[in-house]
Amino acid sequence: MSASHEPLKAKPFELFALEIQAFLGLHRTASLATVDGLGVPHAANIQYAHEDHGTLWWVSSPQSQHSQNLAANPQAAITVYAPNQVPEAIHGVQCRGRLATVLAPGDSQYAAALKHYLATFAFAGHPPFEAALAKQSLYCFKPSWLRWIDNRRGFGWNVEKTLA
Repeated sequence: MSASHEPLKAKPFELFALEIQAFLGLHRTASLATVDGLGVPHAANIQYAHEDHGTLWWVSSPQSQHSQNLAANPQAAITVYAPNQVPEAIHGVQCRGRLATVLAPGDSQYAAALKHYLATFAFAGHPPFEAALAKQSLYCFKPSWLRWIDNRRGFGWNVEKTLA
């Protein structure tokens, strides 16, 4: 085993939970991977608001390709990374999980979820975004698996955890 991978056994995932939460709070764009009914993959960039344990919320049109894919198959993968040009600086979160909630305007929980989203993206509550937002749904992704990758600790360094 290379020296860069030794911390994997020495440090459990939980030691990095706060670092992961801070990272997800700092970055706001993720790549969402879905598949359609024929198994054809699709990737889309989304702006997210996050909660504990990698739960992510985003706003999207129910007619978008990724929303249609999630309606047919709620399984998805998401990656959030810190943009850079240096391989030794690559770090980010990879997740697999499922769409947990879809809330449309008028749903009883929509206002509370929207308030959480607007706490992250205040601009979305003002014109011209406010009118567009009123026609969109809120989507909630809950990860079942997370991997924290951090080449700053050594090339290929990572920790991962299967979540309940």
